[in-house]
Amino acid sequence: MMRWIFYFAVLISLMSLQACSGYGPNNPNPDDPENGENQSSNNENNSSNGTSNNNGSNSGSNSNGNKNPIKGPSADTSKINIIDDPVIKDSTVVNDVSKMPTCDSKNEGEAMMVASENQIYFCVSGQWVKEIATEQISCSEGSLIAKPEVLTPSKFGLDSTGAYVFRREKVPVKGVVQKGPFRYGTSVTIVELDSLQRLAPSDRIHKTCITSQNATYQFTSVDLVSPYVRIEVNGFYQNELSGGLSKDLVTLKAVADLTQRDSVNVNILTHLEAPRTLKLVENTGNNAPIRQMKSQATREILKAFGFINEIPMMGFATSKEKVSEDISLFENDDYSAMLLALSVMMQRKGSGDAMVNYANEIANRMAGNGNWDDWNARADLADWLMVLESKGDFEKIKTNVAAWNLGEVPNFEKYLHDFWTKEYKFPVCGKMNDRTVTHISLSQSAFFGCNYNDTAKTKTRFICDANLGKWRTATDFEKDTVGFAADTSKYDGKIRTGAINSQNNYIYEESKKAWRTATSDDIMEFSDIVDVYKNLAAGEKVVFVLRHAKRTDDTGKNGHLTDDGKLQSKKLGEKFSDAGDFGFGYSGYTRTLETCESIGEGHKQKTVEPKLVEGLDGDFYVKDKNAYGQCKSAVGGSVQAITKFAYRGICEDKGLYNLEERSKELIEKQIKPDLASLQKVNFYISHDMMVIPFTVYASKKKINLRYFDNRNWLNYLAGVAVIFDASGNYRLVPVKSLESGTMTL
Repeated sequence: MMRWIFYFAVLISLMSLQACSGYGPNNPNPDDPENGENQSSNNENNSSNGTSNNNGSNSGSNSNGNKNPIKGPSADTSKINIIDDPVIKDSTVVNDVSKMPTCDSKNEGEAMMVASENQIYFCVSGQWVKEIATEQISCSEGSLIAKPEVLTPSKFGLDSTGAYVFRREKVPVKGVVQKGPFRYGTSVTIVELDSLQRLAPSDRIHKTCITSQNATYQFTSVDLVSPYVRIEVNGFYQNELSGGLSKDLVTLKAVADLTQRDSVNVNILTHLEAPRTLKLVENTGNNAPIRQMKSQATREILKAFGFINEIPMMGFATSKEKVSEDISLFENDDYSAMLLALSVMMQRKGSGDAMVNYANEIANRMAGNGNWDDWNARADLADWLMVLESKGDFEKIKTNVAAWNLGEVPNFEKYLHDFWTKEYKFPVCGKMNDRTVTHISLSQSAFFGCNYNDTAKTKTRFICDANLGKWRTATDFEKDTVGFAADTSKYDGKIRTGAINSQNNYIYEESKKAWRTATSDDIMEFSDIVDVYKNLAAGEKVVFVLRHAKRTDDTGKNGHLTDDGKLQSKKLGEKFSDAGDFGFGYSGYTRTLETCESIGEGHKQKTVEPKLVEGLDGDFYVKDKNAYGQCKSAVGGSVQAITKFAYRGICEDKGLYNLEERSKELIEKQIKPDLASLQKVNFYISHDMMVIPFTVYASKKKINLRYFDNRNWLNYLAGVAVIFDASGNYRLVPVKSLESGTMTL
């Protein structure tokens, strides 16, 4: 049995390794008509690959050349579900009295807030009034009403004699209710907990309403039989993410011990902490007072979210500590920042009911042992916070909170940033690791990568920015140039593809000793072959000199196309539905002939009779085979030699012709003499070893086929459009027939 378990574990490990290896099926190899050489594409590592935590910014600049941008680009939001609650405006608020609606029977008893006065008005008997007795005000469904609440007489049953003894009389209980601040009209209910019945709710309740703009409540006088209470608030809160109200009525709770206190704030921390506090009391056999357990529960919640590192021994709070009901959003201290950070976190699933349900899931998970050990949920929250920060939403939250005009906005961003970076196991960002670029290796994250170059899930990467003192999402330049600084083979003009974005290219400038983003002045893109055809002027003819379609592994003269290659060719022919018959030329090889025939078949051309063109042979640029054989052996083989020849002149006069002279000869002596007999559209099919140098020449060395730099190779059915006007003048345009003009070997 143990043997099978061992084998299974090994199998899982191998599967995981294969999934993270980055290797796939072998890429098609270049064909070498000279000797049928078949060179593997997987025996040489891509020199552009970066390594997690390598410093990749030797130039210290981003893709725009700006140093240390304040924000990086936004992370890939498609990887995480972002809940964008609608902005719900408070219809009960007007700027001044003149904007108030008419007071009549339709809105009798309703309340309105005049913002310029910070004053609540009530519609009473056809008039808006602001002087109204507190006992004439009640609240329902989150709104104030100018109508007294009719209370059902309570049946107090706290002791068997029917007579109860007040432990505290005429207590002026007060506090502030916050998520964001709860709106006026929020109901506040004190439920006394029966200390003789395991803190079960009793039928002794006390109610009031929030009647202010600053979310404070006040019980002027409460007689308490039990000092242990649950305070419940129900209303709408200011949503710090949307800037409006919560979409649903929300109920938050706090459990408190009023033996020695008269103030209890109700907030998201008291709500999260309440189940854990009651569990700690229960664990003592209900023999410890709530106030003794509050400190422990508060510490555990704050530690669960990484706001504090250590939890002291169980006991009362120290003089420097606060328990949850002492904390508010605008006390201008670390606890205020922690509370606002926690309030933001709880909106991971949205506002209103979704927020409360999310908070309850976490609170119930922590009730038993004080730990939030749901690793998937933690990773999901980290992903969400990271995306919010990269989008700049922390600044939006700060602006929304400042608009409440209730005090200075605490530094909540620090705690949110610290949470997601700690969950991702990122080290502290400082001068020692400035400009270090890394990826997310947390397997539960939606942005997980097996290694730095794994882009299966995302291309988002992160950089330590010491100027900001924190991690941020990396720009394309920063994440693409990881490892470039260590490139010992760099030279002026060297081009490398991005480590993450393979479509991006970067060029080295020796004069500045730095890499920069390549521009259109450095690199020319392939034009789509159909676009070139459609833009032909009247009287113009075009000869498309292309590499053949996808072939088999047989690189000899009789090697065939694969079925995919034939299909590629047919689809190319189909694209020219409005063209007349094509003219064809080929190299004499079976695969170039089959490419011509398949293009004609796709075009529904009845007769396809390709002309044998000597210049289309793969050895067209070879002057001396023996000398060339020695040169290519010295530089690493055919693929290295032909590309280094095209761009850097290597092997020229050592077995190869001069690039410019030979390319002009192809046009002037192999193609142009037949100009009169050419069709409007002609396909001359050759091989990569001939078409690559010709394409490099046609682009003035701006097409990126630098295999020796970045393993770029010419794709199938790509090459050069030679466009002649009626006078025989011509221009050259690099073209592609497939999605890309290049492939990576």
